[in-house]
Amino acid sequence: MAKITTISVFKNKNLNSGTSCTSDKIDLRHIANNGYFALAVNIMNGTASTCGTTSFTYLCSSLEEGTFITPSNAVAIGTKGTAGVDILTFEPEVTPFIKITANQTGSTAGGNNTKFDLDLIVQ
Repeated sequence: MAKITTISVFKNKNLNSGTSCTSDKIDLRHIANNGYFALAVNIMNGTASTCGTTSFTYLCSSLEEGTFITPSNAVAIGTKGTAGVDILTFEPEVTPFIKITANQTGSTAGGNNTKFDLDLIVQ
């Protein structure tokens, strides 16, 4: 039976409108045995009307201290626009190291932000 691993990526992260953040590198070499990936997203405040939406993407590297890139065939993981919990599944390219990015759309003029938790689920 394949083990499922959950990794906390962001905890109580505040992201202002029009900004983004990138996680630390995540080593997949011993946990991504079956190649199934998902993000557990918990948006605690902020809505599409006040802050825009939060989109999630990924970066890959073949080396632990290498350059992280967006693969040419990469597809965005997903978008969350309102407070609440969701699971976003995705299929990244085969890679030993990954980073998750969160991008907040919307104008920075409003000064609004979104607070969220994000966990990576891997099997």
